[in-house]
Amino acid sequence: MSRVAFAGSKTTTAECIERFIRDGFSADLLVTLTPDLGARHDVAGYADLRPFAAQHGIAVYHPRTYALDDDADRAALLEQRIDGLLVIGWQRLIPEWWLESLTFGAFGMHGSHEPLPRGRGRSPLNWALAWGKTSFQTHLFRYDSGVDSGAIVGAQRFDITVWDDCETLHFKNTLAMNRLLREYLPEILAGNDVYKPQPTDIEPTYLPKRTPEHGRIRWSDVDMLALYNHIRCQTRPFPGAFSQLDGSPDRFFFWRGAPFDSHLTYPDARPGTVVEVFHDGSFLVAVWDGTVRVDDYTVGKRRTAPPVGSRFVDEPLDSPPGA
Repeated sequence: MSRVAFAGSKTTTAECIERFIRDGFSADLLVTLTPDLGARHDVAGYADLRPFAAQHGIAVYHPRTYALDDDADRAALLEQRIDGLLVIGWQRLIPEWWLESLTFGAFGMHGSHEPLPRGRGRSPLNWALAWGKTSFQTHLFRYDSGVDSGAIVGAQRFDITVWDDCETLHFKNTLAMNRLLREYLPEILAGNDVYKPQPTDIEPTYLPKRTPEHGRIRWSDVDMLALYNHIRCQTRPFPGAFSQLDGSPDRFFFWRGAPFDSHLTYPDARPGTVVEVFHDGSFLVAVWDGTVRVDDYTVGKRRTAPPVGSRFVDEPLDSPPGA
């Protein structure tokens, strides 16, 4: 009987394993980070998966390092004699010593708005939303020592609609990943050759890592659609889009907003100016081509609407942010 392990530390890891079990497969081991390591590495969407694993009778191993470069991790994982590894929500390369020990190999998912080898790298869902792309393609591929460079097993495309944000795309991506596993895992475990090397006649591209600072809003640059894309590409569970009101050191986080109107304008309002506050606490902020209604926001842990006439500023203030 083949022994299958998962490596991951995110809510999407649990969702994928749950559907994996529902599809009739079994998971023998979960390699996942402790809460301390998850916080140390700022894992977006981190979840402590120990209760989930216990509920499903899956053994858990907590590595000492995220990179799996500790001798104790090597010894413990080799002792498990895993045949196939599925990497879902683990943002590090799998070391060669483990790859070489696996009977069937390690398999992971990587998606992009373009087929591999274009769009390798970090945060592809977020970049696709930020750039206003309309579709996404999730690839199931076999790990090698490179960055998203392994042979492709299969791919599943899905839409990016105007109503999507990074949370709904994670849901879609989870469904795509499980469809790929359901289709191809039996072939993999049977030892069948289902791998196609990535094209060598196409120049690979690499997406950069996103940091919390990517969330800063540059009011001089955004129109309604650009601000909408900026907010939805980094809403929860990511650090969020943010700005600062003129005269305030606190970061104001924008979690949800949408284009409001391009005709009911405020000609004298500079971009970033709050022009209306409604009875439900939502507010309108001016941009170059109209207004955006923001209805989910926080300042620290509070939901306090900015006053009409206040203005969000482009650059950081001299004092450090208060949230």
